[in-house]
Amino acid sequence: MNKDRFKNPWFWVGIGGVILTATGMEPSMFTSWDALSGAVLDVLKNPFLLGTAALAVLGVFVEPTTKGLTDGKGEEK
Repeated sequence: MNKDRFKNPWFWVGIGGVILTATGMEPSMFTSWDALSGAVLDVLKNPFLLGTAALAVLGVFVEPTTKGLTDGKGEEK
C-alpha cells in the first residue's frame, strides 16, 4: 500500500466523509457533545452501519487499476 496517501490531508478528509455518509450522520447530530456521543454510540451498537462504514473505507483504500487489494507499482518518485 502506498504510504504517501496517509500523508495527504485530503485522504483523511475523504475517509471522514465516507464514514459520516456510510453511518448516516447528519449535521443535527453535532449540536452538542451529548448529541455527538449518543450518535457515535448508536452507530457502534449497529452492526449494519459498522459493516457499511468498513466497506466504504475499504473502497477508499483499494486501487481500482490493480487486481486485489494491493497498489500497482505506478510511477516512482
